[in-house]
Amino acid sequence: MKREFKVAALAAAIALSGCASDSDSTASLPLDTNQSQTAIQIDAVKQSIDLAEKTLESSYQADLDWFASIQVRDAKIALAEAKEYYAEFELDPSEANSSSGFFSSKTNLQATEEGIAKFNAHINKAESIRGEVLIVLEDAFGYREQLATINAAKYYPKTAKQLEQNLKKLVDYMANEDTDKAINAQPELVRKQRALEVKTVTRIYLSDAQKELKRLKTAKVGMHAPETLARAAAAVTAAEAFIAAEPRSTAKIIDKADEAMFSLNHAQQIATVVKKLKAMPEKDYERHVLSYEKILLEITLALGAEDMRDQAISKQGKNLVQYIRDNLRDEQKTMLAQQKVRSELIDEKARTAQLEKEVAKLSAQLLATKQATAENATPVKSATVTTEADTTETTTTTNEAS
Repeated sequence: MKREFKVAALAAAIALSGCASDSDSTASLPLDTNQSQTAIQIDAVKQSIDLAEKTLESSYQADLDWFASIQVRDAKIALAEAKEYYAEFELDPSEANSSSGFFSSKTNLQATEEGIAKFNAHINKAESIRGEVLIVLEDAFGYREQLATINAAKYYPKTAKQLEQNLKKLVDYMANEDTDKAINAQPELVRKQRALEVKTVTRIYLSDAQKELKRLKTAKVGMHAPETLARAAAAVTAAEAFIAAEPRSTAKIIDKADEAMFSLNHAQQIATVVKKLKAMPEKDYERHVLSYEKILLEITLALGAEDMRDQAISKQGKNLVQYIRDNLRDEQKTMLAQQKVRSELIDEKARTAQLEKEVAKLSAQLLATKQATAENATPVKSATVTTEADTTETTTTTNEAS
């Protein structure tokens, strides 16, 4: 754009009898001063362009072009124009104050500064839009983050892509200053996002149980164990309902899924036993019953209980349960008694250690007292001896004098 006007400007300059003069403010300054000021301005412009390029790069990392596409696009255009004008005097500083175009009153330097100012204005506007979007559409972005956490796009790519496009529409509404439209559309989007979250969590944690339930129904397990299968199906339904109510309670969801799978495996085992019974001839009934009684007997002997085979099998089981409970109760009492003894022993050891500590302290004090007494007694004895000697010597001297 700049070069298109430059040719026309050169042609016009040849035709004119006079040459264009610098502005009054520039002409009134000495040449050295003008050059110095221009050099400072060029350096500042160069720094501004470098900073703008870094800002643009960081804006991509913050997805600023996604939040405010038009503003970032305009910012890129403004920066490109600024760099184009800057190129005119980058290698020839004397071109800095040349006209930026035939019909323009701005210099190349001024046009560059204006382009940078436009860039900054567009970027600031984009950042403002991003901040406002994250506040107004907080719920939608919260679900967006959760869907990314559970990787919903992996399991339902089409739905995830569609919801992302819907969110972008709301963002564009706000970028175009139609905030009310975005606010009114958010609840429906959030509903769909939550539905996808529930669907994804269900697939992650409950798909195995759902598949197993379907397999058992297809295998007509209900014909052999209808009640057990019904309880297993109820467990799966309960897990699905819990996920729908609390899709982010991961620990509890895992427990519910495990319970459902346990119930399904139980239904399979019961159905297998019933099928065997149905296929068994009458003559093998007794052997089959005895096989279960044998298992109860092995448990009885292992526990040290009396043989209870003279009782009904159901009663044998109840008696075994009671026997185990009684033994556990006795063991618990024994453990509590042992803990009490250990606790008392620990307390006794602690008291003994404290007494030993106090005895050692008293012994040390007694020894220190004895040593102090001995040290104080020795000087007194020496003084007494000396006094007696002096007295004797004095008495002798007196007698000799007499």
